[in-house]
Amino acid sequence: MEFGLHLPNAGPFANGPDILRTAKAAEDLGFHSVWLFDHLFTPTNLESKYPYSPDGEYPMLPDFPFYDPLSVMATLAGATERIKFGTRVLIATYRHPVVLAKELATTDALAGGRMILGVGAGWMAEEFDAVDVPMDQRFARLDEHIALMREAWQQGTVAHEGRFYSHCEAGFGPQPPQPGNTIPVIVGGHGDAALRRAARWGDGWAVSAAGDKLAADPEGAVRERMDTLSRFCDEEGRSIDDLLLVGQAFLGQPAESLKGQADLGIDVIDLMTFAPADQVIEEATKFMNEVAPALA
Repeated sequence: MEFGLHLPNAGPFANGPDILRTAKAAEDLGFHSVWLFDHLFTPTNLESKYPYSPDGEYPMLPDFPFYDPLSVMATLAGATERIKFGTRVLIATYRHPVVLAKELATTDALAGGRMILGVGAGWMAEEFDAVDVPMDQRFARLDEHIALMREAWQQGTVAHEGRFYSHCEAGFGPQPPQPGNTIPVIVGGHGDAALRRAARWGDGWAVSAAGDKLAADPEGAVRERMDTLSRFCDEEGRSIDDLLLVGQAFLGQPAESLKGQADLGIDVIDLMTFAPADQVIEEATKFMNEVAPALA
């Protein structure tokens, strides 16, 4: 199992210099990756329910800064040398796939092929309304969105004519430098529809479960979802072992808890803490010196 560190791109302590300082510290400490959340804004009157808390309450407030993950990843491409970076997860359909395909490929090329793209269908209706994307189409749009971007990355010169998106035959260079000229795509979400997408076309899954079930029995909730994903993979003629499974945990959790995730087959743990950068780096240093060796 590898360990990632979540960067402070959102919340009361988020600021540009500390995002970069934390990323550089993570690279120096030997973390596998750094991770970012995605949202466009935080409504002052949020009616949508957050699916990953027991009561549906969203932890972000309107006056908290929320740095755009695409801009941050582009900066990380030049500010770091070795560490992988990714989103957990990007709401891809907020952005047009022709534009997003170009932006992501450019950043990955500049970084030498270090990006992992986590994508989700989204849950906040207020954001869909703001960008004029029908929320009830989000799942079908996501399927075509990722297909278009992969065509652009892998084929270089391609045309697309689909239900939601189309473009003339055109060259999309630069292509991502990773194997197959693509960027690994991990699927976010905990429902059966998300797991079916991970099994059908995902390179991985951003491990999660419903907020109320996580609160009651975290390990059991994740195990049930993984069993379901494994069954869907079998139906698609794939193996869950071929997927990159990216879980999450709080940075201060004991080694025993993290070992439970390793035993479930999770490949990478995105370690999170909402604190000032000095404290995050201090806790990350302690983790890599004391906890990570116990899990090797």
